[in-house]
Amino acid sequence: FALTLASASAFAPSSTQSKSSSLNAKPVNKEIGVLPPIGFFDPLGFLKNGPYGSPEQNFYHYRGVEVKHGRIAMAATVGMLVQENYRFEGLLSPSENLSFSDVPNGLAALDVVPLLGWVQLAVLIGAHEVLVKQRPGKKPGDFGTGYLGVAMDDESAKQLRALNVEIQNGRLAMLGILGMFASENIHGTALWETKIFS
Repeated sequence: FALTLASASAFAPSSTQSKSSSLNAKPVNKEIGVLPPIGFFDPLGFLKNGPYGSPEQNFYHYRGVEVKHGRIAMAATVGMLVQENYRFEGLLSPSENLSFSDVPNGLAALDVVPLLGWVQLAVLIGAHEVLVKQRPGKKPGDFGTGYLGVAMDDESAKQLRALNVEIQNGRLAMLGILGMFASENIHGTALWETKIFS
């Protein structure tokens, strides 16, 4: 729920213009990700009343969270689709003689993967959170790694379009993965809707 609200605040209509700061050279209602027909949408006033300081600082934080969760959701969505059709060969846990093909797709995997596997994932995610940091003064989601090796710091039309596409795809993927999980809970099988195509 909080993720949905934080995502919604990134493209919310407001009657007041925001002041610019070093974090943001233009008003937040003119940022990338603000697209028709909804435009700028913040009915609960998260940007104005948020806990991170000025509206620009609140926007910077919420947009960073939106970009990060969008990237995770895009990976999760692709992972669900790939795992439905392909499994790695080999053992996931040699000590338990558990192969990748023994792990079901979707939420059912939570009960099958051994605890040590989840601990390894938690350590990897924690290391990523600690070691990979946002570049100061850059747009939210800019960790200095570029986009597949291509640096995009020029504010060109190509960069702005790519960033807009990333935000929109991330928003759609967040809804998509939540829909996949909801469908699995309702029907008892992952990607139930795709069964009509097989």
